[in-house]
Amino acid sequence: MKPQRCAQLLFLLLLAPILQAADKSPDVCATCIQKNLEYLAGPELHGRGSGTEDEHHAAQYIADQLKSYGLKPAAENGEYIQTGSITTRKVTGSPTLTYTRGSATVTLTQGKELALFAVTQPDVSGPLQKLDLTGPQTSLDSIKPGAVVLLKLKRDSKLENIVAPLVGSKAAMVIIPVSADKEPRFERLLKSGPRPEKKLADEPSGPNAMLMTQDAADQMWTLADSAPIKFHADVTPWETTHTWNVLAKIEGTTNSLQIILLSAHLDHLGVHDGKTYPGADDDASGTVAVMELARALAKEKPPQRTIVVSLFGSEEAGLIGSRYFLQHPTFPLNDIVANLNFEMIGRADPKVKPNELWLTGWERTNLGPELAAHGAQLVGDPHPDQGFFQRSDNFALAKKGIVAQSVSSYGLHTDYHQPTDTVDKIDWTHLDSAIGSMIAPVSWLANSSFTPAWNAGGKP
Repeated sequence: MKPQRCAQLLFLLLLAPILQAADKSPDVCATCIQKNLEYLAGPELHGRGSGTEDEHHAAQYIADQLKSYGLKPAAENGEYIQTGSITTRKVTGSPTLTYTRGSATVTLTQGKELALFAVTQPDVSGPLQKLDLTGPQTSLDSIKPGAVVLLKLKRDSKLENIVAPLVGSKAAMVIIPVSADKEPRFERLLKSGPRPEKKLADEPSGPNAMLMTQDAADQMWTLADSAPIKFHADVTPWETTHTWNVLAKIEGTTNSLQIILLSAHLDHLGVHDGKTYPGADDDASGTVAVMELARALAKEKPPQRTIVVSLFGSEEAGLIGSRYFLQHPTFPLNDIVANLNFEMIGRADPKVKPNELWLTGWERTNLGPELAAHGAQLVGDPHPDQGFFQRSDNFALAKKGIVAQSVSSYGLHTDYHQPTDTVDKIDWTHLDSAIGSMIAPVSWLANSSFTPAWNAGGKP
């Protein structure tokens, strides 16, 4: 064998352990990730339903793990868990919407022409306002307080892009026409009805929101503007329930008052009609990512900035946990430099490279490009039509002015919000790699003087 060939082989043999270590992401504990996810999405927690004792048990488990990793408590009174009191009521029976056409009274019913998202006001009597969104951009500022807003939409309109901006409007009710054969949520809501209303103290209620069959909406569109519309739903009395946020921290040194917030939501859909919705990808994957980042970062030299991890409860019920935290912060919200929220990273997205993650609202701030420049394998959201920036806890923080965006690799798989979102569908290699790829960039952010900012027009 030639001396040169011997030297090459010797070099490769010496390099092999380094390459193997790199492949395995030595800063990541793969067994920890798998153990945590298998418990959170396993049979013992029955899908971690929002506001249930299963959500509470999940919070207790996460808190115990973070404590064992060396993180300090960041909730009230030296605790790891923030318990939020909320009031809840349910809709009973079949709500109805009525109006008059000539001498006849037209009645539309939940389960037939109507499929309700939410009932925040059991009785509404307001003037019809028709809002045509098929032409030039219509300003939501034109919505009249107390109006019953009926939308006319483009055929390719996405519900997520429509509902989120209208939730904070002054309308009493928003009606969204749909083609039942093109909108599977319509069929689901026909059967299930609106989710229970969960209300935080001193927080104004948004409008009622419902889907309506296209034929019924077309008939209603022929009414005159300001025609009186009535809605009624029977509801149960208010009951006090709870949600649970886990808050823990790695205290900073020279800039300890500046906070890097890492978050995910620990809840999922629980049990419905006898079927368990495990939520392995949504969002046990994001939860274990935050837990593992916390474990890895706690082993490093203390950062200059404080790192707070927050696992929010009741996200699936309308960002309830994060909204409660914003009403009851355990540190000044102005101290939050940035929020990186982790949402559904348990599988690779075929829209991007196998080793890449994407960031919602990429174009809204300078955070994503800066993290990418410091090693994060992050790209822009390849699904802009889905409105993902508005669909997780980061949005509640962003509306307060905090630079808050979600890290994801959700490729629109068909197990989303289905009983089939199970542990066996998780791509462990991708998940471990995704988490490992974010350790160094987050560490850099926690030790830098860089302060992310909103780009022009990016702030919601």
